[in-house]
Amino acid sequence: MKRLLLVLVIMLAFGAAANVVAMPADILAKVRASIESRYPDNYSMQKTLINDQVQSYEFLQAYAPKSVPAPIFKEIKKSVESRYPYNFSMQKTLIQDQVQSYEYLQSYSPSSIPRDVLSRIKSKISSRYPYNFSMQKTLIEDQVQSYIELNR
Repeated sequence: MKRLLLVLVIMLAFGAAANVVAMPADILAKVRASIESRYPDNYSMQKTLINDQVQSYEFLQAYAPKSVPAPIFKEIKKSVESRYPYNFSMQKTLIQDQVQSYEYLQSYSPSSIPRDVLSRIKSKISSRYPYNFSMQKTLIEDQVQSYIELNR
């Protein structure tokens, strides 16, 4: 298992290296300034956080999951980028979470609730949180669980 994981990491590293877009100097300067102001004399922490931000930026430049339609993925990214403009590590984490939640919701169809009820629940929640699939997932699951408990 460890060898398989190592091989996958190496393949990812070499495969992604061909598509890496380096962080522009002006963005790197903003990232560095932010980290340096939070950890003024902690150079080890600065180095770790700056490296993480650069790696996350590079990851995000190439990240385009096939499971999410491009217009929806664009909206997910736009929302996250506007909340965390120079925090690429946070962007990476939140975007990946949104993608996982989107994928989950595409196949979420519990058999213990009528389809029309589930459809209404999904419709209401998705209209209230249109591109926040993580919130949709949480609220839909909660509504389904409550429905099931009320109808035992």
